[in-house]
Amino acid sequence: MTRPFSHQTTIAAALAVSLLVSAGAAQGADGAAAAIVQSQPAKRVVSTFVVASVLNEWTLSFSGILAAREEVAVGAPLQDQRISSVGVEVGDRVEAGQVLVRLETAMRDNQLRESEGRVARANAALAQQQAKAAQAQAALQRAGPLRQSGIISSQALADRASTAAIERQGVALAQAEVNQAEAQLAESRRLLERAVIVAPVAGIVSERHANAGALTGSEPLIRLIRGGEVELAADIPERELSQLAAGQPAEVRLPGSDDVIRGKVRMITPKIDRDTRLGGARVTLETDAALFPGAFGRAEVVVAKREAIVIADSALLYGGGANKAAVFVVEQGRVVRRAVETGLRDNGRLEIRAGLKAGDIVVAKAGATLREGDEVATADVGAITGSTRP
Repeated sequence: MTRPFSHQTTIAAALAVSLLVSAGAAQGADGAAAAIVQSQPAKRVVSTFVVASVLNEWTLSFSGILAAREEVAVGAPLQDQRISSVGVEVGDRVEAGQVLVRLETAMRDNQLRESEGRVARANAALAQQQAKAAQAQAALQRAGPLRQSGIISSQALADRASTAAIERQGVALAQAEVNQAEAQLAESRRLLERAVIVAPVAGIVSERHANAGALTGSEPLIRLIRGGEVELAADIPERELSQLAAGQPAEVRLPGSDDVIRGKVRMITPKIDRDTRLGGARVTLETDAALFPGAFGRAEVVVAKREAIVIADSALLYGGGANKAAVFVVEQGRVVRRAVETGLRDNGRLEIRAGLKAGDIVVAKAGATLREGDEVATADVGAITGSTRP
């Protein structure tokens, strides 16, 4: 009885062992598969954008000071002369020829009257001498027939001829005295006229150093802004100066105002300061508003406008041959380093002149941990790149 029971038990035990072995094998296979899955690296997700060539504007911003385009200094032609009156104030708009300052003229008036008297005396002397010369010439003419008739001698005729010649020389001398007196009179009148100081050009009075009762000196009495023209004068770093050119449009903003003043670049200085490495630029302003020289201003100048590919600075990476710039481009799910030629910059954006074409997918932030050939998943952050100034 015991043997049959033992045989059945053995069969059951064998079946149990077989099932355990099968279960273990299955569990081992699942574990190996899981290990294989876990050994595969996960794809890195990178932000990208699609390159496009669009119309772009590049602007250069710089600060400056409002200054007169041309300032005219008006001084006194006569020094140590007392000022009688001043006819203008700072800020007045004047016309060419308008009286600015009058000097005291008492002494000049006396000199003018003295010169007029000298002219009168010289003219009287000339008239007297001309009469004497006419009488001598008439006597000489009467002596001719008398000499022919023997009434007077040859010596008497010669004496009358000599007298006529002397009187003619006297007329020439008297005429020279008249000319000299008239020249002195003209100079006296000119000095008297110079005692009235007028505006040489139309403009705005920017400075006044003249006061009634003061004596004139070598310093200007009045300064005028020719035509009232005020412009922005700015110092520009030498690396940016080459971007500017005469005629470029500009927008100028003044502190405390939201208004934009239109203008254009008028002039670029041809020299760079050797110490500061700065050049100069002048921007004319197209406005009827009152502008005050010395005030601060900020200008934006459009230095270029064209179709171009523009990317953010964050997409750029350096290194490699000659420290050339490059970007990562996604091709078939992997990043590829591509060298690019850069151009103008504007507010964190950079022009790409060569190395990219429309439709390329560029990594927006080229991190240091990203390596060429890495397999990546992309996340579009901005669709197609736009212009720097829409």
